[in-house]
Amino acid sequence: MGKKFTVRLTEQELADLITKHLMDPKGANVLGNFIKGILGDKTQTSDTSSTTSDSKGPLISGNDGTFTTLDLNTTEGYNAYKEIADKFIDSRSANLLGITGSMLADAAKNTFNQYKKYVPAELALAQLAIEGGFSTDPKSRPIRTKNPFNVGNVDTGKNVFHSSVQSGIQTYYNLIAKDYLTGSKTPSDLLSNFVNKNGQRYATASYEGPVRQLAQKARQMAEPVYASLTKKSGSSDIA
Repeated sequence: MGKKFTVRLTEQELADLITKHLMDPKGANVLGNFIKGILGDKTQTSDTSSTTSDSKGPLISGNDGTFTTLDLNTTEGYNAYKEIADKFIDSRSANLLGITGSMLADAAKNTFNQYKKYVPAELALAQLAIEGGFSTDPKSRPIRTKNPFNVGNVDTGKNVFHSSVQSGIQTYYNLIAKDYLTGSKTPSDLLSNFVNKNGQRYATASYEGPVRQLAQKARQMAEPVYASLTKKSGSSDIA
């Protein structure tokens, strides 16, 4: 009798596997390599042996050294991202643009599904604070342009106006994914050298230190959220 193996996948892992299978010109190689990776390409001698690959639930790829990656296509992952953002936002003295955790989570999810790049809440929140998204001055550039991350609001005085705050937020997430997290670069790498694929800096002033400090503060607020997720197991509903 053949050996039996049990493999559990998250919805995102299954979707990625199917996508790779359909796009691979040789098709079967993707599934074959996947199966070999699970079995370790070794011959089993016991008919009763089984191998189980547990689902990671809402944590889809651990962390890159600083940031934990959440599966935003699951209810738990999305809600965790939202909760982390809301905690940090609630700690600020002003929020004239009415930014919410769900606004950031929606943008992060859209960006991930379009570019396959995860922008951590902690990184986004740190930049949001530094760029003036929580300014108390209604006449400040990020507030009056509805551009909380100041994307395109450059030192020469040129401004980019948005029709909605959500548009301004989404522009930031897309920019980080397609221009900054290119190749093998991770969000953690940006904390040391915040430059895009062309070597251009996000800001001309000293930037990495303040971003790193605020990201760490956001990370500390996020720890209880991550801790609660590790206690949960099983599959999650699609958000």
